Amino acid sequence: MTPSEHVATLLSQGASYLPDGDLRRVLLEVARYARTLENQAKLHNVDESAFSRSPAAGTKKDESKLDMFAIMEGPLMTGRFARLKLSQNPTDPVPYFGKTSQLALINAAMKAREGFNSISKVPRPATAGQDFRGSVCPGRPEDAHSASTETHVPLRFLEPDLLQHLVSLYFTRVNILIFLLHQPTFEKSLADGLHLVDYNFGCTVLVVCALASRCSGDPRVVLNKEVTAGWEYFSQLKPFVKSPRLLTLYEAQTICLSILYDNGMLGSSRDGSWAPVGSALRYVQEIGVHRRNRFSDKYVSEAWKRVFWELICLDTLASAFTTRPMAMSTSDYDVDYPVECDDDDEWWESSDPALPQRDPAKPSFASFTVAGLKLMEILAMAQKTLYLVRDSEKPQGWPQSAVAAVDSALNAWIDEVPEHLRWNQDIENPAFAAQSAILHARYYGIQIHTHRIFIPSSANKMEFSSLLQDYPALAICASSARACTHVMNAFVGRGVLYYPLALNAVFDSALVLLLHVWSARQGHLSVDRLKCLQDVDMCLRVFRFYETKWRNAGFYLETITELMSYANMDQWTTQGEPENPLKRAAHSISGEPSTPNYPLTQDDADSESVQVGMRVDSGPPSEPETYAHEESNVFSLPMRTDDLGRLPVYEPFNWKASSSSLAMALGDYSLPTNPPPNHAHGL
Repeated sequence: MTPSEHVATLLSQGASYLPDGDLRRVLLEVARYARTLENQAKLHNVDESAFSRSPAAGTKKDESKLDMFAIMEGPLMTGRFARLKLSQNPTDPVPYFGKTSQLALINAAMKAREGFNSISKVPRPATAGQDFRGSVCPGRPEDAHSASTETHVPLRFLEPDLLQHLVSLYFTRVNILIFLLHQPTFEKSLADGLHLVDYNFGCTVLVVCALASRCSGDPRVVLNKEVTAGWEYFSQLKPFVKSPRLLTLYEAQTICLSILYDNGMLGSSRDGSWAPVGSALRYVQEIGVHRRNRFSDKYVSEAWKRVFWELICLDTLASAFTTRPMAMSTSDYDVDYPVECDDDDEWWESSDPALPQRDPAKPSFASFTVAGLKLMEILAMAQKTLYLVRDSEKPQGWPQSAVAAVDSALNAWIDEVPEHLRWNQDIENPAFAAQSAILHARYYGIQIHTHRIFIPSSANKMEFSSLLQDYPALAICASSARACTHVMNAFVGRGVLYYPLALNAVFDSALVLLLHVWSARQGHLSVDRLKCLQDVDMCLRVFRFYETKWRNAGFYLETITELMSYANMDQWTTQGEPENPLKRAAHSISGEPSTPNYPLTQDDADSESVQVGMRVDSGPPSEPETYAHEESNVFSLPMRTDDLGRLPVYEPFNWKASSSSLAMALGDYSLPTNPPPNHAHGL
């Protein structure tokens, strides 16, 4: 028998096969140690460079997982640290411990002890602590916890035809905006019936169906109102309670999708799910997902990277929403971005490390994810450098210097946006159009978040006058708010964005626009109140369009409406001016707005426009609506920060009057309020 066969025989028989005695015990420990060495050799021989991007300069490969095998499986630690490894499945991830952890110190002590192996062991007297440490406290079932002993309430799944319908909708409408699940792998597991035997995967399937229900017109997904679509599936998921074992991939995916659904339902997420997202990031850190080259398997590595980056995105947005600390900063992780190739690309099936991740000439849906993550890192930088708590940490020249750094990063980002994701009226692919709308709305939302630090909190006329002279913060915020509003309002004509967090930027835009109106009322600014209210009405139109899909849209609509009512805006109109846009829009809608099933015909698109806020009478349109249509012919998106600040505090986006150089710099960013007939289809 070969040495490896001897090792296999000893380990398969176990300690009960051998008679008692020091020699047998030593042989068993040597066998375990030999198996550890084999595992380490395999890890050293695996070339993982083909499964991730090249490490950044000065970045060393993470060797902590190799040390962990030596610690957890070594002869000295066998038995004593067995409880740290709660799963006996060799394919499960090993807990992550950094190089300065206590276990790393134990490993160093073990290596230092190797020189004393020839010295006879001196027996030490027994202590009472040994009995205590070896006992299991009653009432602590987690001490003997394992995944195989968990009990769950059986899940209730959908009819097969409805299940397939919702899964298809999820990957064509939702997954393109969050890029979390690998479609071929998910569909194969579903076809194999894994959801019927694996509870965690079954939960993932249910939350996928819950999100996809927002896209479906099938009456079976609704309980009583359209806004409850998917609740029957989502409500089966019990609140997640972390057990001592490591988080599974399916559990992590379910958490991400559940947080997204919960944000739209405003269940526990009025703070943007700040606490659940932070906890989830802690769970995945325990596995080491935040470190480069943690997994050798291509599919496993990419699946965990998608989970991690989605959590980073959610954490950054929740932190900006609440101005609370983020669970992780950019200095805490070095994991690569997800590979920039689609789920059906050849790269997934190829074992050739030289094969590029994607064809540069082929537009990729995954490019949206990488561009969005870079934007989130800029938002994280703004959070870290602008909203400082300690005055002692504010450098000289703050916050102007910090804003300048964020502006520079934003300008670089907008210059690098992939061509197929740049907003223009000719985006024919509905998925690319949706991705472009979210990217640009989020970009303008970050512009507002960055520059609103300069907006005075007190209503002091001198402060506002000084602000306008010293820094174009109000102009940047106003221009960004209007651009964001027009982007989201324009997409209403194409369909629905099945991403509830996209409405956050519209809400911020509406608040900024109202701030300008109120400042003009107090004499601080010279603002065309009517035109400003027309843009506020665009925000309300967007919220009305989405309020049957996401409850947060209804919350935003009620909040803005209440603010306008509290400010008594009905008395602001002058003789000869049209009536308040808020009142007009409220009376122009008969019943609840509805969302068409896709693809749309031109008749459907025209009908949809009527239902979400346009006049329904046959008379001529009022002046505000005429203005909106006229502006669509000359409206172009200002992109760079200096473009946003160059505009007056409130003027129409008529770039025909701008300099020719600026018009050339803007390129083809033409944004129609109503799309041409051949683009009036939904996502």
